[in-house]
Amino acid sequence: MRTVLSLVLVVLAPSAAAQTDYGFRFVRIQFDSGQSESRGWGWGRGGAMWAHDYPVAEENFYTALKRTTSIQVEEPYLVLELSDDRIYEHPILYLCEPGYWQMTDEEVGRLREYFERGGFILFDDFRGDYEWYNLYEQMQRVLPSVEPRELTAVHPIWSIYYDVDPVAAPSLVSGYQGSRDADSYWGYFDEDGRLMALANRNQDIGDGWEYPNRDFDNASTVSFQMGINFVIYALTH
Repeated sequence: MRTVLSLVLVVLAPSAAAQTDYGFRFVRIQFDSGQSESRGWGWGRGGAMWAHDYPVAEENFYTALKRTTSIQVEEPYLVLELSDDRIYEHPILYLCEPGYWQMTDEEVGRLREYFERGGFILFDDFRGDYEWYNLYEQMQRVLPSVEPRELTAVHPIWSIYYDVDPVAAPSLVSGYQGSRDADSYWGYFDEDGRLMALANRNQDIGDGWEYPNRDFDNASTVSFQMGINFVIYALTH
């Protein structure tokens, strides 16, 4: 992906002046879940599944990036569908509630091309076996020959900027909505070993971004650290 390469150079540039042409923009993926609108966006507040924590999560994550890194972020953050050609202009996509994510055949082809061009997608905010299997089945349509692999605590994504222990990290979803499973993190890799997609199973770091004042057990702090690590790793690998 041509844009990915130029953005990596921007992030690694030694001077702030070199960052003025283009910066990192947060892109959330909008999708049709086939679920009732009333089940989305806060489970009772109304809205769509893809919009959980939106737009406060984006606003707070931008603030964290500005305060703790030298990455230049671009306003505004975006909401795009996979059918939109603009996804190819951005190296990182974010999709929440993939347990209810459904794609058209066109979107399957678009996401496959996005990966082939060097893009990365982060799946967040899902829990339990049913939601995991739905994500797995959708990704099988995109990458039928690729099986997800768990990212252990020794993977460099956990230490590229912040030192994060994924085993000790608190889960923001376990313990409610019927999920008692521990959080785990699963990657989809291409044949060269590049991480194309990361799935935060039984985890919801977007919730930590939305509610930084509810920092029980440092959950929100760790969610920002994870998000920043994921962005930096995706931009540089």
